[in-house]
Amino acid sequence: MVQKEISLRPLFPNAVTMTALAFGVSSLNMAFWGHWQLAVLFIMLAAIFDLLDGKVARALGVSSRFGAELDSLSDFVSFGVAPGVLMYLWTMNADVRIEVLKNEASQANAIGIYWAVVLFLAMCCATRLARFNSMLDEKQPSYWTHFFMGVPAPSGAGLAIFPLVLWLATDQQIDFFRSPVFVGFFLIFSGVMMASRIPTLSLKHLHIPKKYMTVLGLVALLILAGLFANPWLTLSLISIGYICSIPVCIYYFLKFKKEALK
Repeated sequence: MVQKEISLRPLFPNAVTMTALAFGVSSLNMAFWGHWQLAVLFIMLAAIFDLLDGKVARALGVSSRFGAELDSLSDFVSFGVAPGVLMYLWTMNADVRIEVLKNEASQANAIGIYWAVVLFLAMCCATRLARFNSMLDEKQPSYWTHFFMGVPAPSGAGLAIFPLVLWLATDQQIDFFRSPVFVGFFLIFSGVMMASRIPTLSLKHLHIPKKYMTVLGLVALLILAGLFANPWLTLSLISIGYICSIPVCIYYFLKFKKEALK
């Protein structure tokens, strides 16, 4: 009787996905203890491992529907739940909580309106992931080649925690970034962008001419140096650049769509 060999290759991409999930859940733990920098860092690490799991699966030739579903569940926790809870706990810091407890109207806002925004972000993330899974087997028109439909979950998480990154970039000196209104705006904006069908930048099929590779390499080195020298300021600038790219993507998407439908 010949024994069947069992390949361990399918385990590797799932292990990467589980690592991303572990970082997302650990971000919640850091938020509960008020370690804001580590909470942001863990969400970033979750995004990096989320990017890697698909590449590992394709490189090993073990892409599967199970892996796709597992990835979506990991994304929901890491980029739909963790950022919202992090921003809620950060906004409702110890001093704010004491003031809230003294005022019934403030308690109603904290428990009702502010928490509703956190739930909105999670629901929008779930909507995006469900739509993404339902469209896996559908072929998209050519004009979608260089664009995502809506903001990807990791990028949405980056938009959601943008006020916290700004606050860290200014050495925790600007209290406005911590205000519920400012934080709530970015949570709602992130949720809407994730659930929307607005075209956003995708680098998957981007082909850059060789003459620009040197310049691109220098820009990448500059960003890397910035992340080591002043990570919060660099992340803030990257987030601002990404937000500014959205209207540019809409313009080019409409242009490509018009040309494709001629």
